[in-house]
Amino acid sequence: MGISKQSIEDLKGRAKISDFILSSTTGKLRGNKGMALCPFHGEKTASMSFTDEDNLFHCFGCKEGGDIFKYIQLIHNVEFQESVEIAADKYSFNLSYTDSKFETNQKFLVEKIKKISEFFVKNMNEVKSNEAINYLKERNLDGEDIKNFKLGFAEKDEKKLIEYCKSIDITDNEFKRLGLFSEKGNFLFKNKIIFPITNFRSEVVGFGGRALDDFGPKYLNSSESSIYKKNRTLFFLPDFLKDVKKNKFAIIVEGYFDVIAFNKLGYNNVASPSGTALTIQQLNQISKYTDEIYLCFDNDEAGIKATKRVVEIKNNISKDINLYCILLPEKFKDISEYYESGEQDINNIISEKRDLIEFCIDNLIIEQGESNKKKVFIAFKEFSNYLSPLEKDLSIEYLGKKLGINKETLNSELSFKDELVTTTHYKEESEKTNKHIETFKDIFISSLIKNDFELNEKSKELIEVSSEIDKEVNKIKDNQNSNELEKYQNISYSEDQLDEAIVRLILFYSEIKIQDLIDKIDLSKDVSLFPKVEEIKKKIEFYQNTL
Repeated sequence: MGISKQSIEDLKGRAKISDFILSSTTGKLRGNKGMALCPFHGEKTASMSFTDEDNLFHCFGCKEGGDIFKYIQLIHNVEFQESVEIAADKYSFNLSYTDSKFETNQKFLVEKIKKISEFFVKNMNEVKSNEAINYLKERNLDGEDIKNFKLGFAEKDEKKLIEYCKSIDITDNEFKRLGLFSEKGNFLFKNKIIFPITNFRSEVVGFGGRALDDFGPKYLNSSESSIYKKNRTLFFLPDFLKDVKKNKFAIIVEGYFDVIAFNKLGYNNVASPSGTALTIQQLNQISKYTDEIYLCFDNDEAGIKATKRVVEIKNNISKDINLYCILLPEKFKDISEYYESGEQDINNIISEKRDLIEFCIDNLIIEQGESNKKKVFIAFKEFSNYLSPLEKDLSIEYLGKKLGINKETLNSELSFKDELVTTTHYKEESEKTNKHIETFKDIFISSLIKNDFELNEKSKELIEVSSEIDKEVNKIKDNQNSNELEKYQNISYSEDQLDEAIVRLILFYSEIKIQDLIDKIDLSKDVSLFPKVEEIKKKIEFYQNTL
């Protein structure tokens, strides 16, 4: 049954898109409009605008946009009708359903692809799939595993599949819309073992295929469709969510057989981005169910690179997570090889997990050579750009211990490099900036005098972030008969110029305050200042988007 159009419109009038955006990402609402960090692509500066008045959002970075229901669809990875129902639940709104036979396009496609999945499973149980069954036996999987994991088989000739689809009223056009054809119109899964890819409601939305011949790529996924988005969908087996809740952590691996291997070793809380790079959206999906995530990528250069990339994207997701690496013995390429060799002692390996950042630093040292401390430091400096202030401080301490260099020296080296660049190359630019700051201060103070020192919200934020401005304003307030007042009263400016002046001052003094706070931090005694640093950084990101 469908939801009546009138009911959807009435709910839209009551709902506020800001309630969903501000609960899923970092942002700020001013009146009916706001800016936020886009949760659909990696960014450090807010580029997604939204408005409660029209219940719309738009990202200027990745160009994603739409109404409140589109946002809920994307953030929760659900279909349209379910997005409406999620919004209705939040506001205790009673939806009206129609008595018609209307079903969303997505639900229709989900029903059709389920039947195709059943066809593949049936194929696996027939004689013609002996090659597939023998291959799975070589990988230590038996008939019970094939049944439990609902593995299927697609023949070289797709005629029988096409005939089957026609018999259940799936047209050629619908077959293509399900993502089973390449852009050139070729069937994707000829002579392949089929892995059903499901959503979190256990509905099949796509397929992964492992080739049984040497022609073409070994692994292939469905093409994107309205029900299967590669950057948001993960491959996992039926007990995934149940086991995540039980173990209170999730494991991310590279491929289909890696997921199966962990399941066979007793861990069902495992998911894979299906052989592609892990995305922010996929990490966001998992973080909804746990904040403890273990990475177990392949024991090769590509696997290490994929592991490091997670550091680059982790701070762009909507909540804080703890990331670790599971380190397999060097002789095994991946967890599949570990399982297929007959090894069973996975519990000890998992218990000896490593902190992700420490793992990455260890690899930087291995890559550059421990004896070449300068190269290691240069590589670390680039790596540290992806770390939060606390992570950066802790990682400098860890690096110092590994290299035998004290933490203070490493911090001084970082500061020295930055100061050298500024002094040598940007001295003139710095002088220009200081002149601009003085001009902005004059405009701001002039506005206060003309308005009897009445502070609006932005002015209060500036006073709060800058003790220097605060002292200067108070000094003028206490000496209002001074001739100095005449200097400020003769300054002319427009409202736009005043607004920009205040924002520029907030940005300038916020950077100074962050550095002052970091200088005061002593990790051995207190880390309470870090939340304040993060709060100011978010303020900087917000105001940068208002210029």
